[in-house]
Amino acid sequence: MIDRMNFFAFLRRRLVSVGLGAAGLLGALMPAITPVMAAACDAPAAVCAWQDRIVGIKTPNMIASGTILPGGYIVTNHHVAEDHPRLVTRDTKGTIARALPQPHDAEVDLVLLRLEGAEPTLPDVTMPELGMPEVGIPAQASSGPQQLFIVAFDQGRKGPRVYRPGDWARYPRDGASMRARIHTNARALPGNSGGAVVDDKGRLVGILASGDGKISEVIPAAHIGAVAGRTAEIHGDGFARTGRAIRECADALYDTATISRDPPPDLVNVIETRCMESGNKQLLDQAGQSFGRWWMFARSRAFLGRSLALDPDSPNSLMSMAVTLHLDRDLAAELPILKRYLAIDPANAQALRMAVQVAGGLGEREFGMQALELMRRHNPAAVPLAESFLEQAFAD
Repeated sequence: MIDRMNFFAFLRRRLVSVGLGAAGLLGALMPAITPVMAAACDAPAAVCAWQDRIVGIKTPNMIASGTILPGGYIVTNHHVAEDHPRLVTRDTKGTIARALPQPHDAEVDLVLLRLEGAEPTLPDVTMPELGMPEVGIPAQASSGPQQLFIVAFDQGRKGPRVYRPGDWARYPRDGASMRARIHTNARALPGNSGGAVVDDKGRLVGILASGDGKISEVIPAAHIGAVAGRTAEIHGDGFARTGRAIRECADALYDTATISRDPPPDLVNVIETRCMESGNKQLLDQAGQSFGRWWMFARSRAFLGRSLALDPDSPNSLMSMAVTLHLDRDLAAELPILKRYLAIDPANAQALRMAVQVAGGLGEREFGMQALELMRRHNPAAVPLAESFLEQAFAD
């Protein structure tokens, strides 16, 4: 399977022991209580302005980001909040505050945080302009701005930062699941989950959910309105159950890093039950990748298939499924997956190598020629060996 440790760092940063309480969290942040200087920004001014809306978030398990909304609520990911009753935030003025996750029953990896003692105003359910010009990209547009910027809390600099923009973005299909994401090559780092994703005019496109260091996954901004409309204390028990499943799944997946084969049955059981119950797309991907690495292909295919059912155009999920099918030697099933992947990211060297092998193995001459043409364009050094392989395969 492809290396996913950078991806998993979005989910689990064990910088503080799990048993550390709120007081310990505050203590861990105290050295940074002085005002935070935003990193130098050479992006458009409307993009740089978002740095003032970014907060750092610390939980017993990770450091992440949050985005301040008009009205005072902070939005971050449910996989950041998990089932913790309180989180700790730090804004650009260096102010440390406790924040309370607000329960909801929307099937999306977002949560609104309310600072203790504050009385913020919920965002409009329809997520209109939110009273400012820099917000307003529809949730499930079939197309949208291609250059996206991630603005998030930078762990190394201990403050907000605008990262290198991407030059392409793929948006969910019309009518897609709420758990389908925007996919972009905008740069992100561990600890950026919950940060703002904006276009070059400073309009909020979404909230960063995850990434693998190359492709980032973004929750469309209009889903913030859906969460606001379904936020109520009546959902507290269900919200906490999902958060606990997220936490226990993430803990189990963290423990898989050092296991190359033959995982203990109790660990397999936790992953199968808690990760599926979490309904969290990136955890489903990570579980599928772990099972594939252990050559437990039926389980790997089940988890990755569930993830693709939620988000059919996810490059990370498609690549993971292609690798699992390749290792499982199911080339016939791998062929349509690779076609879907290459339609999104035709320059990926690993996908092109697998495409050549699949074309040769199945005798798919047309697909093989298409893969060679993409290689000539994006990875010409690999063409001679690929041509030789296909000539031999088709001759047989």
